Amino acid sequence: MAEGQVDVKRYQIISLLYIVFICFSVISIKISILDSNIYTIRSLQSLDKEEYKKINISNKIIDDNIALLQKNAKAEAYLKIRTRINASYKVVSEVLKHVDDEFASNKTDIFKEFNSKNLIEEILKSDRGIKILEKDLFELSDFIKKSPYKIQTSLDSLIPIQKEITTIKGKVEDWEYYLFMHKPTAISYMQLERIKLLITKTQLLYQEAALAEIGYLPTYFSQFNPKLYVLKSSVKEYKEEEIIKPGQKVISVNDQVFDDLFQNILASLHAENIFVGLNNTLLSEFNYNLGKDFELEISPKVNLVKAANNYKVVFNKKGEYTLRFYDMRKERKVLFEKKIMVNALPDPVVKVKGDNLSNYSISVKDLINAERLEAKLEINNLNYFPGRINSFKVVRIHNGKEEESVNNYGELFQSPTQKVLGALVKNDLIIFDNLNMSLIDGSTRTAAPIVYKITN
Repeated sequence: MAEGQVDVKRYQIISLLYIVFICFSVISIKISILDSNIYTIRSLQSLDKEEYKKINISNKIIDDNIALLQKNAKAEAYLKIRTRINASYKVVSEVLKHVDDEFASNKTDIFKEFNSKNLIEEILKSDRGIKILEKDLFELSDFIKKSPYKIQTSLDSLIPIQKEITTIKGKVEDWEYYLFMHKPTAISYMQLERIKLLITKTQLLYQEAALAEIGYLPTYFSQFNPKLYVLKSSVKEYKEEEIIKPGQKVISVNDQVFDDLFQNILASLHAENIFVGLNNTLLSEFNYNLGKDFELEISPKVNLVKAANNYKVVFNKKGEYTLRFYDMRKERKVLFEKKIMVNALPDPVVKVKGDNLSNYSISVKDLINAERLEAKLEINNLNYFPGRINSFKVVRIHNGKEEESVNNYGELFQSPTQKVLGALVKNDLIIFDNLNMSLIDGSTRTAAPIVYKITN
């Protein structure tokens, strides 16, 4: 009998060692994969340098036109965001420098450390490491979200900027551990360079958006070819005498100096963040008279409505539209054309109504007092929801099992829902699932489930 027990323990130990071997074989990373990250790092560094050359050029144009840019509310907002993004660029650059300096003080470098985790993790955990970068990036995201004008970028989603991140396998990890901790140097260092490049690219996007408000567009030009290639636009052919020769000034005696009407249109025009179904303001605080001082043609045709000194348009379809402005004061003369993109409405965010219900823990009292779900669209400072909640499912989880569920129609908690909510006890989970909404652009949307843990 004793011999049988020894055999059982022996087989248990062998089985355990086999499981450990399998685990190590799964988590091991090929040296060639880590080694190839060195080339990824070099590529990101090269791209960052090239993008920063464009930033320096656009900065020069901004300096030359700062007075006109400051008269345009949208351009001024974009430049404030540009300045804040540049501060984040300095932060991530300082973190990278700190890593390089610490490698040097330990008489090593990224090439020697590429497969090691200990030193890079110790450096990144220091006061000048990841904590300062994490704090800055989240503050940057909040700064951009609070701006009255912003453009759509992928900065938040590609870094990503969120406190907790769910892995592909469903595991929830803190931001710093998901991106940096317990990883070889080749991966952690590459993430820093990747974030730096994304920040550079976003800064350039905001600078170009500010310049676009006063008519500047990214272009390709050659003194040997009489064509100006404007990005995302058509090609305009210039005559030989219009091409700037070496030594010539940019402004010649034949250049037209645009008057106040043209400058006021540029300063008042809102051509970004245009969405289907919303009452979009194209011109704000614009004192010129439609039909008398100017005309605006929009193709495909839509109605332009004046409200006080604002001109508003509701677009029924997404896609590209052309704005054509005419000067009507002397003769009907085209001032300029501009193409704009009308976007589909983004997916709404749904939560239980109330300012104190933004986390994932809630009391039964607060839940019942909320009385409803609410949907929001975080665009253009919108103070109403352009649609409605059609239905959702309420599921109560008790002791890890689904206890009961009901369907609710509309945003208000109906009697069956209130009954489920009233039966909740501490540590229960309540799930709002199958969230179905209709938006004024004619689309039907679904939102991610909302999960709350009951505190008392």
